[in-house]
Amino acid sequence: MSKESKMNAGKMIGEYAGIAFTLLGVLFGMLIMTFIFGQLGSSNISSTLATETITITNETGAWLNGTTYTVSNSGSTGFAGLTITSAINTTDNSSIAVGNFTVNGTGFTNSSATIWTSVWVSYTYTQDTDAKRATDQVQNNSLVAITTYTAGASTQLNTVSIAIILVLLIGVFLVFWKIFVTNKKSSDTSGGNFG
Repeated sequence: MSKESKMNAGKMIGEYAGIAFTLLGVLFGMLIMTFIFGQLGSSNISSTLATETITITNETGAWLNGTTYTVSNSGSTGFAGLTITSAINTTDNSSIAVGNFTVNGTGFTNSSATIWTSVWVSYTYTQDTDAKRATDQVQNNSLVAITTYTAGASTQLNTVSIAIILVLLIGVFLVFWKIFVTNKKSSDTSGGNFG
């Protein structure tokens, strides 16, 4: 094998190796991204953020009769756990016992026979914190693509791993093929005459 053909073979092997390592780098990067997004998708960020308890004192415009009165803050995100703490009959400023209220989700009805047409009601409830609401909004709007991506993360992880193995095998095959072709050419040109 001449010195020039050895240099050309070395350059070609270098080019093939460069292409193979570039592909491996891209595939390895994809493998890392798939792993990271897979971990991110399996954790629920907002579940670690607590709810907060809100206290409302003397909400006006309420009544206590056979129909349900819905409290004004019932539309708060994550509204739950409505508890009546006190009530005042606005006609004579007398206190109404909490036992007269039956709480139904976001409101209350009368559990006694007495009807009060104008009541100031004080109550507590829990709602999502600002941080939880913001996180939920981001997750709902911005991370939809990541959620979709991570849904197939295990399949993608396997696919990328197989692709890396295939690139490695093809690279090894190309190197051996180039060595074989270069050696065959050099043995053909060195003179096959024995006599």
